[in-house]
Amino acid sequence: MIQRQKMGKEKKRKTLSQEFTLLTVVTSVGTLFLLGVVLISVFSFLFLQNAKEDMQYVLDSTNEQIQSHIQFISDGAVSIRHNPLLEAFLKNESYDQENAEKQLGYMMELFSAGNLAEQTPFVESVHLFNKVGKELDRRYYPLTVLAAKEEKEICQHILTEFYEENCRYQSYIRNGKWYLCFTIYDESMNNVGICMVQIEREAIKEIFSAVEGYQDWGWEIKGNDEILFSDGRKIEGDNLVYSSADGEFDIQISSVVGKENLYVVLRPTLFAFLFILLLALVLAAALAFVSGYRLSKPLKKVRESMHEFGEEQFDIRMDDFQIQEFHDISVVFNEMADKIQHLILEVYEKELTATRLQVKYLQAQITPHFQFNILSMLSLKAKLAGNEELYQCLRAFSELVRGKIFRKKEIMIPVAEELELVEFYLYLQNSRFQDKITYEIICPEEKVKENLIPRLLIEPLVENAVSHGLEPKQGSGKVQVILYEQNKRLHIIVEDDGVGFEEEDVETVREKEGHTHTGLENTKRLLYILYGENHTWKVTGKKGEGTTVEIVIPSERRADDVERDGSR
Repeated sequence: MIQRQKMGKEKKRKTLSQEFTLLTVVTSVGTLFLLGVVLISVFSFLFLQNAKEDMQYVLDSTNEQIQSHIQFISDGAVSIRHNPLLEAFLKNESYDQENAEKQLGYMMELFSAGNLAEQTPFVESVHLFNKVGKELDRRYYPLTVLAAKEEKEICQHILTEFYEENCRYQSYIRNGKWYLCFTIYDESMNNVGICMVQIEREAIKEIFSAVEGYQDWGWEIKGNDEILFSDGRKIEGDNLVYSSADGEFDIQISSVVGKENLYVVLRPTLFAFLFILLLALVLAAALAFVSGYRLSKPLKKVRESMHEFGEEQFDIRMDDFQIQEFHDISVVFNEMADKIQHLILEVYEKELTATRLQVKYLQAQITPHFQFNILSMLSLKAKLAGNEELYQCLRAFSELVRGKIFRKKEIMIPVAEELELVEFYLYLQNSRFQDKITYEIICPEEKVKENLIPRLLIEPLVENAVSHGLEPKQGSGKVQVILYEQNKRLHIIVEDDGVGFEEEDVETVREKEGHTHTGLENTKRLLYILYGENHTWKVTGKKGEGTTVEIVIPSERRADDVERDGSR
C-alpha cells in the first residue's frame, strides 16, 4: 500500500478529459490557423488578380464608351448623306429650312438616349454647311441670342480654318469646347458639304467618373496627335494599369490607374478576413474544449459503471447515451450484465431444482412397482372370477400406468405404441362414463404407425380433450384422433365436439376457466425442445362446437436412420 502511494506521488497521471481537451484544442486551432494562412495567401493572390482585371475592365469599358460615342457621330454622318431633304440642302436645291434642321437632329440622333453620357449630352450641337456657305444647325439646349451669335462666329472661324487645311476631318478646342469637323461626301465620293459637332467636356468627365473613383488616376483624349482633353496624372510611368483605344476621326483615348489601388481595395477586406480568422480561432478553441468535456463525460460514467459492476453489484446498468458509440457500449454492457445475472440465477435454480428432483425421483421409485403388481393381481382375480368387464378395465389401467411410468427412458416410440396408450385411456373413460364418451382413431395407412414420435405426445392431448371438452358437456360426446402423412410431414389431429371456447387468446380462456392445461403446455414445450421451429402447433375451436389441436412434425422411422439434431 505504501509503495503504491509513493508511486502515485512520483508520477501524476493526466485524466482522459484533460488530454483529449488539450489535444482537440491544439489540433483544431493549429489546423484552423494553417488553413487561415493558406486561405489568406490564396485569397490575396486571387483578389489582386481579380481586382486588376476589374480595374482593367473599368478602363477598357470607359474608353469603349467614348469610342462608341465617336462612332455614333460617324454613323450620323452616313445618315445625313442618305437623307433626301438634307441631300437637297447640300446640293443647294429647294428645301424647307425648318424641316431640314429637324431632319439634321434626327439623323444625328441628337435627342436620343444614345447621345447621353449620364445626364449630359455628348454632342451638344450640330452644324451642316453646303458648298455655297448656307448653314443648318440643331442644338440640344436652346441658346440666348448673344450666345448663339458668339457660337456662330466661332463656327465661321473654324470653318475657314478647315477649308484652308483642306483635310477630311479635324478637331478644334475653342473656349474649352471641342469642335469636330468632317467632310460630307455623296455616293460618288464628291465633297458636298461640311458637318461640325460640338462635344461637351462635362459629358466626357461623366464617362470617366468611374476611373476618377480610384486613387492616382489619369485620362486623355487626342486628336491628330494633339491632346484635346486630359485630367489627372500623366499617361506615363511604371506601376500602372493602362488602357487605350482608337476611334473614328483619328481620335485616341487613353486612361491609367496606379497599381497601389489594388492594395487600397484589398486592405479592408484583408483586415475583415483576419478578424474573422481570429474570431474563428477563439470559437474553435471554445468548441474544442466543450466537445472534449462532453465526450469525456460519458467515458467517466462508463468507468464508474464498470467499477461498480466489478465490485459485484450485478444490478448496475449503464444509462443510454446520445452518441452512437457510447450507446453501443451501454447496450453491450447492459446485455452482458443481464446475461451474467441470468446465468447466475439459472445456475442457482438448476442446482436447486436438480436437488429437489433427485429427492423426488428417489421417493417415486418406492411405490410404482408395488402398485403395478397389485393391479396385475387384481386383474387376474377378476379374470378367474369371470368378471370380464372389470378384468378389461384393470388391464387397460395397468397398461396405461406401464406406458406412462415404466418407459421414462424412451424418448421416441412408434405411433402404434402411442395409439395403444390412447386406446387404453379412452376405454377407461368410456367405461367410467357408461358410453357417454365415444372415440375413433383414424389412420388410413399402416406405414404411418411406423413413424417415431415423442412418447406421450398424443395421449395428453386426448386426455385434455376429455377433461376440458367432453366432461363439462351435457350429453354424449366424441373424440377423434386422425393421423396421416403428407410431403414427408406427419399430421396429428385431436378433435372433440365438447364445450369448445371463443375465438380469443388461449391463455385468456385458460385464466377465465380456471384450468391449468398442464398437458398442453408440456406438449408444446416438448415439441420445441425436440424440433425447434421445425414443427407446427395449432389450436382452434368454437364455443359449443368443440376444439381441434393439430400438430405437424417431420416424418421419421427407424429405417431412415435420421439423427434427431438433423431434423431441427
